[in-house]
Amino acid sequence: MDAPDKRDLSFADSFLKPSRLEVHDDSEVGRDDASQKEDHQRILTASLGPVKMIGMIRPDFTLTVNCPDQKGIIAAVTQNIAAGGGNILNLSQHTAVDINTFLLKADFSIDQSFDRSAFETEFNNVASRFQMDWKLHDKATRPKVAILVSKTSHCLYELLLKHQDGELACDFPVIIANHPDLASVAAQFHIPFFQVDATKGKAAYEADLQKILDDHRIDTVVLARYMQILSPEFTRRWAFQVINIHHGFLPAFMGAKPYHQAWHKGVKIIGATAHFANENLDQGPIICQDTIQVSDTCSIAEFVQMGKDVERRVLFVGLKRFLDRQVFVYGGRTFVLP
Repeated sequence: MDAPDKRDLSFADSFLKPSRLEVHDDSEVGRDDASQKEDHQRILTASLGPVKMIGMIRPDFTLTVNCPDQKGIIAAVTQNIAAGGGNILNLSQHTAVDINTFLLKADFSIDQSFDRSAFETEFNNVASRFQMDWKLHDKATRPKVAILVSKTSHCLYELLLKHQDGELACDFPVIIANHPDLASVAAQFHIPFFQVDATKGKAAYEADLQKILDDHRIDTVVLARYMQILSPEFTRRWAFQVINIHHGFLPAFMGAKPYHQAWHKGVKIIGATAHFANENLDQGPIICQDTIQVSDTCSIAEFVQMGKDVERRVLFVGLKRFLDRQVFVYGGRTFVLP
């Protein structure tokens, strides 16, 4: 066997020795040094130089627009935002060609020159020119959302935990139920709990419900597996402000125990739908849907558990999309922009 080349040994040896890393204060640190982790964020790269870390810039306002599609809309919107002292951080737009409708969502931060009243006056001129339906949403104003529940807790817990982690930009001032079972959950999260009596008659019961919503100045209602049918009058009063979660088996498995029905039919997928509630039971405009594959080896109990998992996930995503102003309703259907 030939003797190893000394050049090969020195090349291999270079990988075994601690290398030196330059940091922005001109000190050096070895890869095997105990302080490597602490110094890692100060590393210089040969191509980029010192890395300057800055805080995350968050949007101050969200502007939503829908109008007939035509030339020049994006230019007019963005120029108006910039002229008013805004800096666009995210812009999404879509043209629904089948109905000739343009949709836009712009998140922007502002500088000290921004004046909301002046901006709205100027933007009204743009809106008139393009026949826009538009809204300006202040991110500092958090919507107040009431959660309605019955006896099942999985969707309620999902919303409360996601909110606790800062993933839902809203406040939950109240939890309302037609049963007392989940009062302890509300207490755990320090949220007022009210029980309404649905047996007293639809009109009287909904009058009680409406009073609670009014007293807490609620903007939006979430039905987190609330097993009570709302009247057409109530859903019309709260049009596109009531979000419901439903198993994804409609119309085949309506009524009680849908997962039991699905198991007996041998379905291969199960799913859930978050939608706006309206006078047509479980048929309102869809906000979010998801499905999962199921095996024929799954039991009914496993069906139920998997169904709960997809329900909690879909309800959270649906509410988040709504709060983030991603959901546009036009002609009885939704369009969701990123």
